[in-house]
Amino acid sequence: MHFLTFVFCVYLLTFTTVTVAQEAFVNSSESHFTEQEQAYLKHKQQLSLCVDPNWMPYEKIEQGKHIGMSADFMSLFAEKIGIPIVLKPTETWTESLLLGQQRACDLFSLVLSTPEREKFLNFSAPYIGFPLVIATRYEQIFINDIANILDKPLGVQKGYAYAELLRLQYPNINLVEVPSLEEGLDQVRNNQLFAMIGSLPSIAYVFKHKYIGELKVSGKLEQLWHLGVGVRNDEALLVGVFNKAIASVDKQTRDKITSHWMTTHYELGTDYQRLLKILFVLVAVLAFFLYQHFQLKKYNRLLQHLSVTDKLTNVNNRIKLDRQLEILLKQAQGKHHAFSLILLDMDHFKNINDTYGHLVGDYVLKTLAAILEDNIQPTDTLGRWGGEEFLILCPEKNALQAQVLAEHLRHLIAAYPFEHYIKLTASFGIAGYYQDDESDSLIKRADDALYRAKEQGRNAVVLAD
Repeated sequence: MHFLTFVFCVYLLTFTTVTVAQEAFVNSSESHFTEQEQAYLKHKQQLSLCVDPNWMPYEKIEQGKHIGMSADFMSLFAEKIGIPIVLKPTETWTESLLLGQQRACDLFSLVLSTPEREKFLNFSAPYIGFPLVIATRYEQIFINDIANILDKPLGVQKGYAYAELLRLQYPNINLVEVPSLEEGLDQVRNNQLFAMIGSLPSIAYVFKHKYIGELKVSGKLEQLWHLGVGVRNDEALLVGVFNKAIASVDKQTRDKITSHWMTTHYELGTDYQRLLKILFVLVAVLAFFLYQHFQLKKYNRLLQHLSVTDKLTNVNNRIKLDRQLEILLKQAQGKHHAFSLILLDMDHFKNINDTYGHLVGDYVLKTLAAILEDNIQPTDTLGRWGGEEFLILCPEKNALQAQVLAEHLRHLIAAYPFEHYIKLTASFGIAGYYQDDESDSLIKRADDALYRAKEQGRNAVVLAD
């Protein structure tokens, strides 16, 4: 077996679970469509699908049929949403994008968000991720940074989103668009291009059949590229439908699909002396990729934290609050667990910004977040709802128990010695879960209670009706 083939086998297995990176973006809860979404799907009856007709192992149109990794996912999504997803055949990816611009396609199975595509598409949460790699002639030494080769002609497939994103990130990059991956690799082999940039699984898929002893992977870009479903942006409900469908596919199912299409089997040769040399080099290569893999996991954990954290106060943001509230609602609906929420707003906060400036206002918000976080239970979830409003989700607390907590917090805030001799108070609205409550109805009752607290003179706690 050729050394490069063997390296690829291990490299592919190392990244088989690359889709786990999407955990920072989607929740694995079951999908629940709103009445409006159900009515939309019933009226729609079916959805038209555009794909890349030649992008294996991700997808391909073969004899009029959609195959590949994304095809398996689309079959699952069709089951989740309850209506058929019908392929609209095309000859090229450029043709597919053109149909999307003309509203002839409702959705794209696997697509990367770019500023140009945002003109006609909305983008779901990602369900597949992959690294980009640099394929060169066999004699090329390892490339540890793409910045070292920006002046050389680098091939990229025409119409692929990462070309647009690479140009934004590296304005001086010398990208040459080619009609297909294989044509670009042919030009690398013939010294017409220095290298070809593409996704690791796609290049490995081609290398399995061609270029043995001629081309190799000489480097990897740092970014992990996340792809989801692209939907027409003139039908606003569609992106929410697919976010729920994606979220309902569990990790085991995702891993099974990706493993099926990304794992390749090879036969070992019997040249043991050469094999020992290969294994020696392989250990070094594998050590490098394992290091990169762990760095990627570290980056993903940081990305997950940043995606659900308010930058100013370092507490949860609106995204995390929405997700946690949906979880509590499902638990309450299924097992009748009591829970409540507390919505609070700083009184006359605008006067702080007008009198002392926004830096002092930021200090007040950060201090308030610390007070709240230090005085709630570990099972409670605190987050910044917006502006000077904060939301506290209280599982296993009924409305009266949440009211007791809110009164305690109100006294702490009113008595706290803020800098600049500032005295502040806050108003609170409390709402407990009722049977068949949804997030909108629960938040509205808390917001109405908060409004009544303001009407009563502020610095008050009001329980929703």
